[in-house]
Amino acid sequence: MLQRIQTVYLVIAFIAISLLFSRLPIAEFTLINVGNIPLNVISSYQNPDLSQDVYTNINVLPLMITIAVLLILIIASIILYGNRPLQLKITMFAFLLNVVLIIVMFFTADNMQNQLNTQANYKFGAILPLISLVLIILASKAIRKDERLVKGSDRLR
Repeated sequence: MLQRIQTVYLVIAFIAISLLFSRLPIAEFTLINVGNIPLNVISSYQNPDLSQDVYTNINVLPLMITIAVLLILIIASIILYGNRPLQLKITMFAFLLNVVLIIVMFFTADNMQNQLNTQANYKFGAILPLISLVLIILASKAIRKDERLVKGSDRLR
């Protein structure tokens, strides 16, 4: 039953979250002498153009781990389409982890903003976890609807 609507929602959420592993910036920081410094998930912030006064030591490892675990949970939820109660539990855990991802993402951007003493300009990458959050909510509602439908048909037998 991979053609159910919750699978479509979960696949789109997977694509939205996996786009964060591209060079899509979450935020951008403008420095007067250096230019724009993007906050990417897969970037290393060892820019030789930066002087020692402005060098940033940003740890994006918690962000990478959170995204990787969230992607694994979404894939597990897609694969477990036959076991709706377990699929619902995994989807709800993915929802909570997505909220944690949003918090970690904005905490990392705020940390980088404080180290650089500049303002963060949030980009499209900051919206992707919000989109996936809505899609995960829609998927969990569809899973609940399917479960009610199956329980209702069992009572009729």
